[in-house]
Amino acid sequence: MPIPIIYLTFLLLTPTHMSRLLIILTAFAFFCNLPITTQAQTYIVDEIAAVVGDKIVLVSDIETQYNQALNNGMRDDGNLRCLVLDQLLLDRMFQTQAEIDSIEVREEEVEREIENRLRYFLGLFGGDAAKFEAYYGKTILEIREEYREEVRGILLAQRMQSQILSNVSITPAEVKTYFESLPPDSIPYYNAEIELLQLTVKPKTGKAKKDDVRATLLKLKKRIEEEGEDFARLASIYSEDPGSAAQGGDLGWTNRGDFVPEFEGAAFKLKVNEISIPVESKFGFHMIQLLERRGDKIHTRHILIKPKITDDDLKNALTRIDSIRTAILTDTALNFRLAVEKFSDDEETKSTGGLLYTPDGSSFWEMNELDPTIYFAIDTIKEGKISKSLPYEMRDGTKAYRIFYVQTRTLPHKANLKDDYNRIKAIIEERERERLMLKWMQRRIPKTYIHIDPRFRNCPTVAKWIATSTQQNK
Repeated sequence: MPIPIIYLTFLLLTPTHMSRLLIILTAFAFFCNLPITTQAQTYIVDEIAAVVGDKIVLVSDIETQYNQALNNGMRDDGNLRCLVLDQLLLDRMFQTQAEIDSIEVREEEVEREIENRLRYFLGLFGGDAAKFEAYYGKTILEIREEYREEVRGILLAQRMQSQILSNVSITPAEVKTYFESLPPDSIPYYNAEIELLQLTVKPKTGKAKKDDVRATLLKLKKRIEEEGEDFARLASIYSEDPGSAAQGGDLGWTNRGDFVPEFEGAAFKLKVNEISIPVESKFGFHMIQLLERRGDKIHTRHILIKPKITDDDLKNALTRIDSIRTAILTDTALNFRLAVEKFSDDEETKSTGGLLYTPDGSSFWEMNELDPTIYFAIDTIKEGKISKSLPYEMRDGTKAYRIFYVQTRTLPHKANLKDDYNRIKAIIEERERERLMLKWMQRRIPKTYIHIDPRFRNCPTVAKWIATSTQQNK
């Protein structure tokens, strides 16, 4: 299974630590000063804990990730901070080497990651931007700009990791040999589990509602241009963009490629202080004003209004997903994965062929891990069968419908090659990734400047880094 792009690397940890830390040091690491809990946390004054090349690890980085681990239920056996530091060192090494190898990350990728993470954290506050900003003492615009380079670094590290591990390949013969070499008491036992694929259909907004939104934005345009009303004030009242409405629609300085094509195409055509006509994108309709321009950098603000979904739109979505389900059941050329690729409106699961992953990155769900609405929908469905359509709310608050396909269903059992080939293969692949990563580090560490602060030199997990830094500082 490919490691999702939002995760950092955990290949040098033991399997137990790796599966648990994967949940903690994820995509949301760039909000390193934003605790997910509602409990206020105390952060120490920044000091440098380590240096890798020209990248630093702050003591506050370690403490924040350590607190996140505790908040997520991980116990500290006295070595947790060391594990966190080891991972942060590896991350900085990836970033350093990525820059040496001229690996690049596009601005649109950085912007997409920031948007995804902002959406997640806003969701913790019910989408209320004012509460979000009041709690963290920063505006969304400040957060967006403050963590842009950190997100870029995370993406560079992930790209470097992918390049290092791109040649991992395990043959069936290797899987068989490995499994047959296991002592009987080392063969794992698995509870009842299930693998699920999901296909999602979102309601499409009717033309009349879109026309209403266009008309509303044109009226606002007239109020600004002809009646002298303030754009920022109207944006704070009418805009449905939680990331900018509180700032009067201000999106700050951005580069070409930061926005979706429809928005960018309109924004770069504007003259300074000019206001666009309504522009449609996947987010809704925008009215854009260009405030300043410096070459390929622009400073804009906008008012976003989303067409409202009607009951008829929801009924049409239900009819559409039911027709897709019927087509899968009756058309031998259309399997569920192909239908996901052609018809699903959920980009996250569409990229995996519809396959749903657990928080620790496995495709196998124990039945008690499933959301109750999913559990009761698929509890009696046999392997290879499809559920009826179910209403649900997507992460961004959009109402939608989905159907599930039960790819595999297993009873409690001791592992065997017939039922658990993919999982056994994944274990071997993980070991091979660990081997390749260790080999890469053994080559790179001696060629990289590394310094570890004395207070962390007793960490067993960072011994490999300390040996090199000691040699370099003699």
